[in-house]
Parts: sequence; C-alpha cells; structure tokens
Amino acid sequence: MAVPPPTTSQQRAFAYAPMPFAAISYLSSSYVIYHLLYQEPQKLKRLYHRLVLAMNVALIPLSFTQFLSTMVVPEGTDNYVNAIGTIDTCTALGFIKFMFSWSVATYYASLILQALMGLRNNFKEEKYRWIETPIHLVAYCIPCAISIVIAAHENFNPDGSGCWFGRAPRGCASDPAVKCERGHNLAFMGLIYAISNIFLCLIFPTSVALAMGCWMKKKGNNELSNSVSRGMTIVRDRARKEMMQRVYFQVSLYLFSFWSTWVISIASRALRLITGDPVYNLLILSNCIWSLQGFVFMVVYFTLQKMGGGLEGESLSNNIWQSFSVRRGHRLTVRDIRSSAQRIESVTESTNDLPEQSFSFHVFDGVPDPDSPWAMFFDEDDDSENEDAPDEGEPPPLNEEIELAGDRDRLE
Repeated sequence: MAVPPPTTSQQRAFAYAPMPFAAISYLSSSYVIYHLLYQEPQKLKRLYHRLVLAMNVALIPLSFTQFLSTMVVPEGTDNYVNAIGTIDTCTALGFIKFMFSWSVATYYASLILQALMGLRNNFKEEKYRWIETPIHLVAYCIPCAISIVIAAHENFNPDGSGCWFGRAPRGCASDPAVKCERGHNLAFMGLIYAISNIFLCLIFPTSVALAMGCWMKKKGNNELSNSVSRGMTIVRDRARKEMMQRVYFQVSLYLFSFWSTWVISIASRALRLITGDPVYNLLILSNCIWSLQGFVFMVVYFTLQKMGGGLEGESLSNNIWQSFSVRRGHRLTVRDIRSSAQRIESVTESTNDLPEQSFSFHVFDGVPDPDSPWAMFFDEDDDSENEDAPDEGEPPPLNEEIELAGDRDRLE
C-alpha cells in the first residue's frame, strides 16, 4: 500500500516550522557555553558543569542542522518545499543530525549518573571523576561509528524536516510497489537506535533516580539510628527530609524536561512502525519540540542553579554547634557550662525550638566537600569522627567541656 504524501500545507510546516525553534535552541546553547567559558569558568572545576558544557557543544551542530531543515534535501525531490541541496549535503547533514542527537541524549542521561555518584561519595569528585572519560567515549565513539556505517550504505536520505536514517524515496521500504533507489536494508540499525534512545531517555534516568531515592532513604535512616543525641537526631531528621524533598523536585524537573523533548518524537516513530503510515501532524509537532532542546536544557540548567545556590544564612548545624559551647581555646567558666546546658535542654525539649533555617542543595552539582553542610548527614567517613572527636576549629562535646571546667575549678 502506497504511503500518502503530506499535503502542501504540511510540506511547508515541515520546511519552516522548526526553524525559529532551532534558532532559539542554537542561541540558548551558545549562551550556556559563553556563561561557562567566560562568565563563570570556575564552575568547570566540577564534573557536572563540564558535562553540561559538552552537551551544549553537541547541541550547536544539532540545532544548526534542524535550522537548515529541508534546505539540505536534494533539489527537485518530490513533496519537499525549499529543497535546494544535493545528495552530498543530505548525507553530511543527516550524518551530523543522527550522530549528535545520540550524543546529546547520552550527555543528558549522564547528568543523573554523576548526581548519584556525587551523593554516594559526598561530592568528593576525586572518587568518581573516572566516569568522565567513559561518558565522552560513549557519547561520541558509538554514534560516530554507527553513523559511518549508515553513511557508507547510502542510508541518509530525505525524511521529515531534512535528512535522516532511511531509504529513498520515502516510504519505499514499506511499499513493495515502490522501488528503493538509494540505501540498503539496515533495519537492525534503526532498531539499535530506537532501543538505545528508549534506554537513554526513559529506562536509565528513571532507574538511576529510583536508586538515588532508595539510597538516600536508607542512608538517612541509618544516620538517625546512629545518632547519640536527641537534639542531633531532630536536626538530622529535619535536614534529611528537606534534602530529599529538594532532590525529588530537582530530579523530577530534570526527567520531565528531558522527556518533554523526546517523548513525542518517540511516540510518532512508534506509531509509524505500528501503523506503517507516518502521522504527519504529530511529526511536525515533534520536530518543533525536538528543535527546542537547547532552550529547554538552558532553562533547566539555570533553574537548578538558582534552586541550589548555596545556604540561605548560616547552616543549621553551625547554629546548633555554636549553641552547645564556645570555641576551643577560649577559657571556660562554670557560667559558660551552665548556659550551654540550658541551651541543649531547650533544643532537645521540642522540635519547635530549633532554628528555622532554609537549606539549599543542588543534587546535580553539589558543593566541594569542605564547604558541604550535608556532610554530617551523608558522609560515612566523617560521621563517627564528628561525634567522637571533633575536627580542629569545631567545639568539643559538652561532656568534655564539663570535665575541663571541673578540673580548672579544682585547680583554682
């Protein structure tokens, strides 16, 4: 059965509708690159920002091919408006579009992987920095190799808004009455691409997000059960709940923004495989949304940065420590000890007496470990040390202060 061609209005929509969205995406990705390289280059010390930079670099050529749209299609091709290209331009731009669409999906999926690795290692990047090189290799080597195979078999041909993986003329693979003039039967390549994108867009991010939530819940419960002080238990429980709420919201924003640019495209191609006929209006919509990836990712990047832009005021843990005692090296008196004891009693009597502080936390970026207000809740290495032997510059536990003061009183 012959595949019906798009109407004239649909042909114009294929040619021109994605252009403004692709231009916005191109400018958005360019701004993120400018922001990271020139406005705040210190961010590139963190793995998260380096991956974001790499993703936006990949978005530049992808947005460019989407902006050119049907201009790369060989001139004179039936049912294509504004087709002024050649077979070579179609092959070259199809190669770029196919390869970098895969690279962008890989980089965006990798962001949540490094977020999980960061949480599990308290954002001590030296422990999980090794994942950066494999991510780059997967993002470029596999898509490039598959794209080379497809190009060598002349399988980048006119399809939708521009050129894509398929045989020419459009629809010949599913219509026995139409002879394919260009391209070979590489259906398995299309299957590899489809499975990999479903994995990168849906299965992998969702699985990692669920693993992140389970780990945080388990770790938080362990920290609460190991607390020796009721006051510290209250502090940790409050911080853990607020941290998990922020993580859930940020991960949800990440997932839904990612899905919003891919789900319609995947759905349109799935319908085409099931029915055998393209749903042109849905394809036009998916092309427009897919062309807007750079803008969507830019909004998410700066939104997450604003949400996790450091602590608002002093951390709750510092307030509690300061209420327990004075700094080491200060001469303690009985009045100091009694005052500290009264503060501790008032803190542990009721959760309403705890200082109401607002925690800010960026699950994808995190903060360098020395500045992390979350270390006391999620760092296995530091927790026992902080309870039994405070670091230099932190106040000693109250029982040590009482013993010191008692000794000094006896000496006096």
